[in-house]
Amino acid sequence: MKVIFTPQFKLWLKNYPKADQIKIGLFVEHVKQFGLNNLQGRNKSSDNVPTDDPNWLQKVKYAQAYRLWHYHIGIPDYAGEFGDMASEYILHYQRFDDEIVIVDMSAYPPFELPSIDRLI
Repeated sequence: MKVIFTPQFKLWLKNYPKADQIKIGLFVEHVKQFGLNNLQGRNKSSDNVPTDDPNWLQKVKYAQAYRLWHYHIGIPDYAGEFGDMASEYILHYQRFDDEIVIVDMSAYPPFELPSIDRLI
């Protein structure tokens, strides 16, 4: 599977701590070799919005329209069981048939979708 970074994310990545860059790099290498199978962290479609969210429908439609997914990247650390490990930071990406485009990283909670200007 092909992995692409948006130009903006590439700029941000250069300023992340080295340990964070390594974790993102390991995710990228895994996806290139094995796709999105057997990942250590939790990997979910971003349209799985809590139903009590006041903007539930708007967020679901937005996530579906832009094919948004997110991955618990293990920053600063993981908690949980392999394949469903959660972390404070999540990596946001757009998922297409044979590629993903990494667009943002944010703290969680609260769960926020990346803004339109960060997407392709």
